[in-house]
Amino acid sequence: MSGSYNSNSTTQLRAIESAIPFIRQAIDVLDLTSSSQPIIIADFGSAHGLNSFYNMKFIADYIKETKNFEGSFLVVHNDLPTNDWSSLFKIVNQDTMYFGLANGRSFYSQCLPSNSITVASSSTSIHWLSQKPCNIRNQCFQISREGEEFELFKRQARRDYDDFLANRSRELISGGILLLTILSYGFQGTQLMQHGLGFLYECAKLLPLTDEELLDYTIPLYRRSYEECLDRDLFDKYSLKLIESKMVFLNSTCYEQWKKDEITLEEFAANETGFIRCVTESALVEALKRNERRSKEEIDQLVTRFWKIFNDQIKREPDRFNSIEYHTHLILKKL
Repeated sequence: MSGSYNSNSTTQLRAIESAIPFIRQAIDVLDLTSSSQPIIIADFGSAHGLNSFYNMKFIADYIKETKNFEGSFLVVHNDLPTNDWSSLFKIVNQDTMYFGLANGRSFYSQCLPSNSITVASSSTSIHWLSQKPCNIRNQCFQISREGEEFELFKRQARRDYDDFLANRSRELISGGILLLTILSYGFQGTQLMQHGLGFLYECAKLLPLTDEELLDYTIPLYRRSYEECLDRDLFDKYSLKLIESKMVFLNSTCYEQWKKDEITLEEFAANETGFIRCVTESALVEALKRNERRSKEEIDQLVTRFWKIFNDQIKREPDRFNSIEYHTHLILKKL
């Protein structure tokens, strides 16, 4: 994630807000054996902290409110070692609701001791794969739901989901809760979002990139279908009982604001560019870095030019960003 993630992640925050009824339902079925021992809560995919803090604080507050819990909370914020941890702790240290720690490790591995976590949460994170299974031709992320490239991405996503659930099952205490909000494939709505994101590849083709760089510009992202999220075989394999599942959709509030003249077209384009840039820029930068003939200055110039083109394209065709985001909410309980 780029350095502007906290200021460009309202879409992810809306996904967390849509999960609040599920968080309440999950805590309601949580069995606490003590009202004084510290509770460990883990957030997998914390990014730069703003949304993570909101989520963790809500979970802790609701436990105190409904479980008569008088002890303390230890929250483990997990993300990759390269995450901007200073931004996260600027957010976390503004409040003393809980003790916060950082864990810099891929959540596809075991991150915490076995039988240690009471509540584990991950919101809009596990659509990022552990690795690219292949490069994608004529596009920079997986759009088509058929063909050899799709099958490779689908198999990688299944392996990653297996690893993720296996390790969370090890880390959770018996009776512990796993809350998941998974960016998903949702038929027409997903197609609308894909039309907008298709700008990425169109803009990359307008840059003086080599064929190899253009092919290597592949974003390791996969949207699971509701059926893929609801993998009961994996749940049974890792002693996870399904408590609740539901797919929800969120309209683009930014697009609606523009259509109602609450924001200008310039503001709309800037907001959409900021959001997509903060979550996808690293894939373009990495593709350029692999070309040893590219200097840092040249890469910076190309990236700046890319987002200028992208912003201009949005202003020319704003209706392509009338998107619907689908998310699958899951509540799982460790047996």
